[in-house]
Amino acid sequence: MYKPHTIEQYKIQQFLDHTFAMEHFLVSPLSRSALMLEDRCGERIAFSFSDNEVREIPIPSAPSPDKVKSFIRSFRALGAKPHLRTFEDVTRWWLNHPNPLTYQQALGLPDELYRRFLSSTLIEDEDAQRLAASGLVSEDAYQDIQLWYLNGNTADCWLGPLGIDGTGNLYALTFNYGTPRAKELKFYLLDDYYRHMNHIL
Repeated sequence: MYKPHTIEQYKIQQFLDHTFAMEHFLVSPLSRSALMLEDRCGERIAFSFSDNEVREIPIPSAPSPDKVKSFIRSFRALGAKPHLRTFEDVTRWWLNHPNPLTYQQALGLPDELYRRFLSSTLIEDEDAQRLAASGLVSEDAYQDIQLWYLNGNTADCWLGPLGIDGTGNLYALTFNYGTPRAKELKFYLLDDYYRHMNHIL
């Protein structure tokens, strides 16, 4: 769930909280001084803060693929790259450095996972371990585990599919991956295939 990182964003968030029933919307940043609202039907509206006032602004057009590719090539060519380990690291870098990327592009999240990121609170280590250890994980909970994994845990852990069997799609989350202390937790994904194979209506 996105929280304001600048004074301008905070002022906009105050306006949104006072004006809208925020439980029906997703909030995402457009820049240091602009936020966007999206409802469950995909309708969007954007606001900026300038001259001590919150104002509605046009939805910015998506950056051209050529600009994005050019920026990524330049970024990869940097001698000393910034250390961007967590979503918070990426967020602060994206806000403080000129770039053509959308926030979603900067985070590197696909649409469904990005919406989950905007609508939920990131889980902690013990939550990820508890969910995986349960042996059966819902699709929403698996997205929570994915976000936890991508949020600074890819170096020490491994998350991914192991295959499919007569019960369902089998996944594993391994802590301390590649070390003698490795701990693998296997679980099934509670998806349509699992429901079908286990006769769950």
